[in-house]
Amino acid sequence: MLKDIIGLYAITDDLLKAIGHEEDSRRVMSDAEIITTALCAAMYFNGNHSKACIYMQEHGLIRNMLDRSRFNRSLHGVFMLMNDLLALVNEGMIFSHAKALKTLQSKSLITRIFDFHIKGFY
Repeated sequence: MLKDIIGLYAITDDLLKAIGHEEDSRRVMSDAEIITTALCAAMYFNGNHSKACIYMQEHGLIRNMLDRSRFNRSLHGVFMLMNDLLALVNEGMIFSHAKALKTLQSKSLITRIFDFHIKGFY
């Protein structure tokens, strides 16, 4: 679970940097940390942000964890950003899937599969 959360943070932070996202310099928690905590809550704590915040702080993943109220306000502030990031990831997955389908539809692969079935190896 810890490795998953660290990987999730790294991907989120890299995506935010890739789209040129800039944060307010007065923030205590970065947007990547807020998004990672929210996704962690959804994945491991049935959407309970309080439990996810406690877990992240107790395990040293986020040192400057916000209190419940400030975390929720910050989360609402990055909601559209989070939505855009998930759309980017989804678009990348669709592109990757389409590329794989194009490879599968190539004549040589279909011919090999057809020959495999004809020869009775099925």
